[in-house]
Amino acid sequence: MNGHPLDVDLADLVDGVLDQAEATQLEAHLAGCLLCRLKRRRLLGAPPAGGGAPLPSPHFELPAVQEGGEPTAGDVWLAGADDRLLVQVLGVAGDRATVAPVTFDIGAADDETLGFGRSLAVHVALTTELPRAALTARVAVDLSGEPTPGPPVTGADDPRLELRQHLADALAALDEPQAATTAVGAPPPRPEHVRSALIADLRAMRGPACAVRAMDAWEDLVLADARGWVPLATVDEVGVVLVVLDAPHGLADEGDFDAARSVLTRLNATALVVTTTALSHEADVFDASALHAGIDLPCGDHTPPRPLISGLAAFDAIAKFLDQHSGARAMSPPTRTPVAGVDVGDVLRQAAASAAADAARQGARFKILPKRRGYESLAGADDAIATALQRAFTGESVVDALQELAGPGPDRPSERAGE
Repeated sequence: MNGHPLDVDLADLVDGVLDQAEATQLEAHLAGCLLCRLKRRRLLGAPPAGGGAPLPSPHFELPAVQEGGEPTAGDVWLAGADDRLLVQVLGVAGDRATVAPVTFDIGAADDETLGFGRSLAVHVALTTELPRAALTARVAVDLSGEPTPGPPVTGADDPRLELRQHLADALAALDEPQAATTAVGAPPPRPEHVRSALIADLRAMRGPACAVRAMDAWEDLVLADARGWVPLATVDEVGVVLVVLDAPHGLADEGDFDAARSVLTRLNATALVVTTTALSHEADVFDASALHAGIDLPCGDHTPPRPLISGLAAFDAIAKFLDQHSGARAMSPPTRTPVAGVDVGDVLRQAAASAAADAARQGARFKILPKRRGYESLAGADDAIATALQRAFTGESVVDALQELAGPGPDRPSERAGE
């Protein structure tokens, strides 16, 4: 089966109306696809393995729901009206609430998800902000106890990455009605929304070589904190480390560049990715040299610091920088195609012919006739040179072979070189 089955096919499987051949094929896919098993379990309305509460779907009964009231940190709420999503409230400020998605799919927990007991998972890596109005009802769910993370993601084909993307898309959809009030002058995306979308996209598109972590505090980086910069994420691909941050006005003056240099140094980063969500959807990328003033050549004019990459969305800017510097693409396994055999002798003959021809052409530069003839005599010596080099593959001395080649003899190029 190519790709995932349609939801209607899963529904037919649950209802028992698929023929035996299609049902067998679908069951084979479900055996290796966590995401589709979760969909089927929602259609069945059954609790997860090991017991626990039913899944959070509008079609099935939830734990006790309390309409109205004000959300407080630690509560679990339903968000949305039609396509509902469970979220844990982490904080409330004005008309915005910071939340993390919650599922009863404990089997889909990864190392950036906190599992409570045997049935509840809080996806803290997808923390974002939603309008307070998106929270519709409080759900009586107990989050007491010591949380434990799940096993790490195993690779780009890990189905838990699809669940992350599904949750990130659902959270983004809940924030769309407020952001789409007018086509012109719509409010910019919140940095928290940019963080969750960027993390989901990088993990989905860059693969396991790219480690992306949410970053929500500056710790002791007082210059960045004082300027109101919002840390978003760190990206590490094969040792190339990027720090992604949102600055209200970008990097505009020397104080901004001082603060940026402190972030780059203290976090041992390769480069900074600076977004300005209040002004633009584009991002700038600065490495250490780009954060300092420079001199234009050949005119010699002094220039202020300027980004290496600009005019791209944050994801595209990050991908371009990583493609240029990390080498992860070059390290990826090659596609499986037929491989032709390589004739080492033929490769050596071609290399020797090229080197001999280059040397022979250089003879025209010399005024001394014997020297010129010596260079020009190398023309046509490629087979003899290649034969000497081939002796290295049999364990013999290449130096001895070249000395023999340079010895006197009627066919030796060295003899003609000494004429």
